[in-house]
Amino acid sequence: MKHRNISLSNEEKDVCSSSGCSNSPKRSIPRKRVEKVGALSLQGSGRKVHLCSNCYRIFKKETKKDRTMESLGR
Repeated sequence: MKHRNISLSNEEKDVCSSSGCSNSPKRSIPRKRVEKVGALSLQGSGRKVHLCSNCYRIFKKETKKDRTMESLGR
């Protein structure tokens, strides 16, 4: 699978958007989708949330059931 590189032009985006995490971001996800999960506490504001690989793994585990239900409904 091809991964898209995130351009990190602002210094505030050099860290993960999850509070308490200081790793470099690997993925960007819409904020509303991450806020539905509730497992990650976010800092800052904006439409997109930048997550490191560890926080993205937590997000994926929390949304696994929802994603399978969506795929079955197609």
